[in-house]
Amino acid sequence: MIHLASGIRPVSFIVAFCVFFLYGKNRNYLFGLLLLYVLAFSYPWLIGKHNILLSCYSLVYSFISSCNALILYLASDWFIKQQRTQELEKKNLQSELAMLKNQINPHFLFNTLNNIDSMIKKNPDCASQSIVELSDMMRYMIYEANIEKVPLKKELDYIDNFLHLQKLQYGNQELVEYTLSGEPEQIEVAPMLFIPFVENAFKHCTNKEIKQAIRFSFVFDAREIRFEALNIADKTQAISKDKTSGIGLDTVKRRLEILYPNRHDLEIQEKNDLFCVSLTLKIDD
Repeated sequence: MIHLASGIRPVSFIVAFCVFFLYGKNRNYLFGLLLLYVLAFSYPWLIGKHNILLSCYSLVYSFISSCNALILYLASDWFIKQQRTQELEKKNLQSELAMLKNQINPHFLFNTLNNIDSMIKKNPDCASQSIVELSDMMRYMIYEANIEKVPLKKELDYIDNFLHLQKLQYGNQELVEYTLSGEPEQIEVAPMLFIPFVENAFKHCTNKEIKQAIRFSFVFDAREIRFEALNIADKTQAISKDKTSGIGLDTVKRRLEILYPNRHDLEIQEKNDLFCVSLTLKIDD
């Protein structure tokens, strides 16, 4: 008798799972389950076994099967939702990264155009040279930096051009100390990652007449990149700033959190009239 009643289990399981799958979105599966239990209870009578005990066994097995089907449905539904959530988060991160990059590029462009404008009357040759260098830099930003990672060497070339462009507007040719240590050729990084710190060092330096008032350094090894930026920041002196709001540290930090989660260490300090930035990036294996 029990063996005969248990024969309904696989059918009940399949039917119950289909009911949950088809109607689980709006929780409108009670009618389907009720119909399943009625059929299970009637199953012995349908096959010519008029036995109330057999009908009860059939109903119990059907209920157990529907519970198992519910567990399977909930597990599969959770897995599908997790996949969709991860896909949505990935798309949101990509959108946020694109937005953050767009915050960086226009700000740099505005600053540089203001610098060139200030040189046109004073030194047309330098202004012309600056336009050529700016053209090279914009070519890199538009055509080469719109990918997830770029060769670090190209980022360093970009920074070299930026430093040269900045030096043209100052009489102090020893304003910047810039050092590199290690081999960057085999390293790739997210594009436009260091330039906000480089740009802000110039913007917030309070005395550009002092030698090495701004200092940058890179150290490369097989596992990490160590970058430092320092500039004189005497709080008693006023700074002449452009009208653009600049790239806030929150923007830079957010970009690092997205691109290098648990693989970066950023320290920003003000000490002894110096503004110091130290950034360490772990390189992918």
